[in-house]
Amino acid sequence: MDESTDQIAGAVFRALTDRGHEAVERAVVDAYAAARDEVAADRERLSRTVFAELLDALDRELDGEEQVAVLTAAVEDLVDRFSTVIDAAPVAICAVDGEGRVRLWNPAAERTFGRDRSAVLGRSFGVTWADASDEGFDALLDRLRRGERIVGQDTRHRRPDGALLDTRVWAAPIHERGDGAAFVVLDVTERRGRRQRLAVLNRVLRHNVRNDVNVARGHVDRAAARLDDEAARRSLDVARRRLDDLAELSDAGRLIERVADADRTEAVRLDLVDVVRDRLAELRRTYPDCEVRTTLPDGAPVRADQLLPHAVDNVLENAVAHNDAPVPRVCVDLSMADTGGQAVLRIADDGPGLPPVERRVLEAGAETQLTHSTGLGLWLTNWIVRVSNGRVAVDTGDNGTTVILELPAA
Repeated sequence: MDESTDQIAGAVFRALTDRGHEAVERAVVDAYAAARDEVAADRERLSRTVFAELLDALDRELDGEEQVAVLTAAVEDLVDRFSTVIDAAPVAICAVDGEGRVRLWNPAAERTFGRDRSAVLGRSFGVTWADASDEGFDALLDRLRRGERIVGQDTRHRRPDGALLDTRVWAAPIHERGDGAAFVVLDVTERRGRRQRLAVLNRVLRHNVRNDVNVARGHVDRAAARLDDEAARRSLDVARRRLDDLAELSDAGRLIERVADADRTEAVRLDLVDVVRDRLAELRRTYPDCEVRTTLPDGAPVRADQLLPHAVDNVLENAVAHNDAPVPRVCVDLSMADTGGQAVLRIADDGPGLPPVERRVLEAGAETQLTHSTGLGLWLTNWIVRVSNGRVAVDTGDNGTTVILELPAA
């Protein structure tokens, strides 16, 4: 028998046994033995045949009142069993009607989404969805109405306190008519963040640091043997630059460690306008030849991690340091979203564009042995913005790169 029919038949058999209807049980067992030899290769047909015989046996052997009693006991048994499983499940399980309104909300859903059952029953499941794009809740619900199943799709949800959850969703229509669906949601926020940090740190420690130390050692050895000529001085200059790179990597590692512990600290209130102006002043001091154009409001209060200035620094420096134009140009635009719930910072440059490998790493959210980014700047920016309950987007092309930081308004 198929799984669902088997469970229903099993519940009916348990009810028949509890109520002492041995004649019905024998009739169904005999029917199963006869059908097994005939249609054993067709599991679905065998299931239908035996289940039909079960219903016929109930009708032949029992009066209407006793049939109702047996079926009622079977349904109660199934409900009790499924309710126990759903309540004990460690992952969020919910069911919605055809309009997306919540009809079932297990204890794990309360813990995952931070919303009590009483607060969500009858409301749209979409209130928890953080992504308003084409793959948001409404789009998934439309797919389910068409009879599709959702298998392990990455989604994001927002808790009432503003915290963002990285999740993975499985869902299926409850009825073929498309008037409801069941969802299983797994919170992968910590797992995904930990995997990213470990992958990048592992790559940095094994690859960048090792290579830089080897290069610096070779040049220092050459300089020690030839301190009295120009080549020795050039070698020392190279060694110093490499050692400076190591120092920067060390600083980046320290910041990454602080980001990793960000869940132990609270977000602070910052005026993003002040942050941008301060970091632009530093950019002009470091790169006096760059041209910067700004569009800033009077104020843009946000709640973010205290390391947010480092995230803005990384994007601004990347816009200039890797720009091969005679006069690098950077356009900085800061605005509040129409809904008033987010500040949107756009930093655009006219450089050669973000390399494809960098885009793939950021879009995939993972590093591999053969494909990894060349530095930590955009990774660090992404982590700082994410722990600030914000989002990073990158748009790159022949005319340059635009990095977009979205942060929750305070």
